[in-house]
Amino acid sequence: MMVSTADRLRPVPPVLTREADVVAALDRLAEMTSSNPDQTSILRASGLLAMSIPAAFGGADTSNLIVAETVSRFAIWSPAAAERLLGHLVTLELVRTSGSSEQRKAIYGRVALGDVLELYRHQDAAPPRLVQSGLAFALEDAGSDLAISTADWKAVVASGAGSEPLAAILDHRRVSSHDNQTAPDLTVHPDYVLSLGANAECLARVMMAFLMAAAARGQVGATTLTSTDPSIAIEVELLDGMIRKAAALIDGIQVDDPPIDIAQINRYCRALDTARLRCSSDHSPAIIS
Repeated sequence: MMVSTADRLRPVPPVLTREADVVAALDRLAEMTSSNPDQTSILRASGLLAMSIPAAFGGADTSNLIVAETVSRFAIWSPAAAERLLGHLVTLELVRTSGSSEQRKAIYGRVALGDVLELYRHQDAAPPRLVQSGLAFALEDAGSDLAISTADWKAVVASGAGSEPLAAILDHRRVSSHDNQTAPDLTVHPDYVLSLGANAECLARVMMAFLMAAAARGQVGATTLTSTDPSIAIEVELLDGMIRKAAALIDGIQVDDPPIDIAQINRYCRALDTARLRCSSDHSPAIIS
């Protein structure tokens, strides 16, 4: 189970238990971000990192249209903070259907205190492997780029002894201080190893496409206010439509837990990516490149 660490003591963010609380927190940030260059600290202190935690775990379980709006606004205020928030929310989606209730509760507790999560996928075809090492596990062949991060916790998608998909939750301080930067083999406590839900990676993938589209919408949206090119407005409207459709799809999956139609998920991912790239083809900020 994840535990608190003394060097991460910081002001406790407000607890956002209703969607109205999330909207109010987002509106307050509009005034703060223009005068404070430290967008990451603002994000941590806002309570918004926990906005998509399920209500059963004390969160607001915010609708995905509000989640998209949050990412869109951060993309305008600070692309770097938006990218951090985007990766964090995708990781939370992976956690939503993975591991035990106690494991999820522990992770959500760290997020409520302002910790940032990040999802790591190995760049090669084969994911790292988790193998038994005494009473713990060893994460083998994780890759040298594992230490590159600004997050507090990193969820590493790995395979187990029977090739079942797993996620190892790593404390980033421990990873970044590892001596062997070429291929670190890390010991992972069993409480930090989550079995992935049957559709966890699929849902994380559509959440990634959805939030990248939302970030593009924020960054490109301001252009439509001054542009005289009607094609830009049309592309933005098409992107808006896809974001709304995807938000409804993800809301339905999170609330009702229906059987997942993989073909439908793939179509939504392609449509979101296509609409995003068409909308941002002439405006290529870092987060959507």
